[in-house]
Amino acid sequence: VTMRNLSGHSLAFGENEKLRGTLRFEISTPYAGGFSLLLNPETPPVKGIILQPGTARSFTYDVGKYYDVRRLGGYTLKAIISHPQLNAGYESNTTQFTVVKGTDIWRMTAGIPKYLLNRQPGGSIPTRQYRIVSYNTGRHFLYILLIEDKDRIYLVRRLGLDLGANLRPQCAVDDLSRLNLLIAASPKVFAYYQYDINGHLEKKEVRIKTATTPRLVVNKDIGTVVLDGGRPARRDLDYEEIKDLPFVARAMAGHEKDITAGKSIIDEKDED
Repeated sequence: VTMRNLSGHSLAFGENEKLRGTLRFEISTPYAGGFSLLLNPETPPVKGIILQPGTARSFTYDVGKYYDVRRLGGYTLKAIISHPQLNAGYESNTTQFTVVKGTDIWRMTAGIPKYLLNRQPGGSIPTRQYRIVSYNTGRHFLYILLIEDKDRIYLVRRLGLDLGANLRPQCAVDDLSRLNLLIAASPKVFAYYQYDINGHLEKKEVRIKTATTPRLVVNKDIGTVVLDGGRPARRDLDYEEIKDLPFVARAMAGHEKDITAGKSIIDEKDED
């Protein structure tokens, strides 16, 4: 949501009721004449903000945290904002989104390592499930990663494009229950990620295919997983190969000696 202040006055969004602006979304549902209901009495928060005259600020909200958008199908959404100092509320343009059911291409259940459990040994071992799901956006198929248990979803993250059966993600769980992923960004470029059981990203790297193809190697004797084959992406050698590939920018971020890849087709904000 982007708000621009054209009132000619500073607008404060604070705790005081006289200064408390409100934001709500109006979301039409897939069934005719219906609107998504609030999941709890609270609307998305707008506070701790001072919007100076003529300036604009952008804010990101997880709509699914506040509204019931679980039904499959197409939705339209608009934002409505009001403020005690304004004579009327203001509506945004509408946008559209679709809720679809993806197809599992890989899943694995892993136990939570004992060093993460604050309890004495014994009893059943709690578990989490890793899932790689493919779904159709209407333009292409995407892979996403989900980490969940029966009570909670810990991570939903877009990984990359579905480039066909020959370039499906390689997945392996190691001795610390970490998920190791190798995703093809193109037939020659691969992005590697390592996530822990709680969905924290611990490692990332971009590899280029050479005489050998990047792959995950599992040591079944000690349970480790290592990235092998190809070579790491380098600024001068590989910029033209990877600058326009979607999803690679996130894998390259934070590596000063590596290239800063070109613009991704999907904003990182949308992935969280």
